[in-house]
Order: sequence, then C-alpha cells, then structure tokens
Amino acid sequence: MKISQAFRKAFRTVSGQKTEALKLLVTEIALTGICLAPLLFLTEKGPLRYLAALAGVLWLLVKVPARLNAAAAMQDSLGEGKLFSLRLADPGNYGKKIGYAFGRLGLLILWSLPMIAALLYAWEMYAGQSANGLTVLDMIYQFGGQDMKTGILYLLLILLGLILIAALGAGFHSGDRHAFVLDEKKLLKGERANVLLCRICSLVFVLPVILAAGIVISRYIPLLNDVSGVVAGDVPRPSDRETLIILGIGAALTLPLLPLRSMVTAAYVNGLRE
Repeated sequence: MKISQAFRKAFRTVSGQKTEALKLLVTEIALTGICLAPLLFLTEKGPLRYLAALAGVLWLLVKVPARLNAAAAMQDSLGEGKLFSLRLADPGNYGKKIGYAFGRLGLLILWSLPMIAALLYAWEMYAGQSANGLTVLDMIYQFGGQDMKTGILYLLLILLGLILIAALGAGFHSGDRHAFVLDEKKLLKGERANVLLCRICSLVFVLPVILAAGIVISRYIPLLNDVSGVVAGDVPRPSDRETLIILGIGAALTLPLLPLRSMVTAAYVNGLRE
C-alpha cells in the first residue's frame, strides 16, 4: 500500500460523505469537551481542584472507546458503510476496549519518559532551591552561557525535542486502533515506520494552524532580546487579542480538514489488509 494511494482513498471517501464527516467531527469535538470538562476544577481553590483528575479517568473510559468506535466507522466507510453510523455508539467489547486503552497508555508513557524525566528534574531544581522568578531567570542566564536569550532558546529547543519524541511515539502507534477494530493485530508488523511516515505526511491537513502558530511565535520572539524588560513590564508586548484571533483563524481553517487526516491512516491500514 502506497501512501499516495491512502491519500487518494481518503479524499474519495470523505468527499463522497461530506455530511457524515462533519457529523463525525462534531461528535468527536463534543466528546472531547465532555472528557476535558473536569479540568475546569483547576480554577477552584481547595480540595475541589483534585476533581480535575476526573478528566484522565473520562479520557480512558469514554474517549478511547469512542475513538475505537470511530475507527470502526472509518473502516466501514472505506467499504460500503457510512462515516456517521450507530457504530460510533457501539458498547460491544467494552472490556477489551478498556484493556486497549490501558495498553496504549503504557506505550505512550514509555515514549514520554524522557519528557517526564526532564520536567521532574526541572521541578526538583526549582523547588529544591525555593526559587522565585529572579532565581529562575538567573538559572536560565547561567544555562545560556551568561546570555538570557541563548538560555531560553536552549530550553525551548530541548522541550521541543522531548515533545517531538512523544509525538513520534503517538504517530508510531497511530494505526493500532484500526488494526484493533479489524481484529488483525499482526497487520502492522513491519509497517509501523510507514504508518508513522503516513501520519507525518498527513500534517499537511493541519498546515493552517501550524502557520498560525508560526506567526504567533514570530510576534513574541523579539521579546527575548530584553527579557528583564518584559518581566519588569517596560517592554510592550504584542496584543493578546490579535494573537487569539490568529490562532482562532488557524484552528477554524484546520477543523474541517481533521477527518481527512484521520482517514489517511485508516485508508493505509485498510490497504494493508487488502
């Protein structure tokens, strides 16, 4: 199965079921909102803040099984079925789906271990020295060879590298849910690298939000030339309202393309079976 064939098949399927694709997208957005709703407890003070942990529980118990149902609907749509159908609410094999959820969680944690370790180390350094804002700035200044801008850039590059490792892990296993619903776990044997490449190529569908993020970053990069002035409030910052508008436009242009990105992976895995 060639990646170009997967793209063509995904385009053909989604273009032939535009309404169903939109319904699927709205359903997934609604479920995501429901699962992340407990994070609003973080705005509270006291014990109620701990209820935000319910977001993780809902993600495992609701969102992951729903993603598996969506994968099943996608596989159906590549045949004679529809993208939006009762398969999205299929309660069957719930136990196996939960087992899959914990299995994928374990794998993603493994890929995220470098980032988790780095964040824990950073927190230990911060808390161990009872650091305040000025102490943190001094640590960054020393880390950059007595140059604040260099220190911040180094930290950002390290963080981006660690996030990239975790993202590659997610892409490496992005075809697993389709193999699961097809009940062919060995389907991806020797093909995960190609699935990852397929996932990377499908980033073209989120190009609007990537460009928007790039524009926002370019607006804030000049602030690194005078970090002390930014902390003191002497340096004017770009308008937060304009930043939100730019990101909002990027997100609005990206949302309609998200079903295509998911369908490319679905079509590639489906093609492996055929």
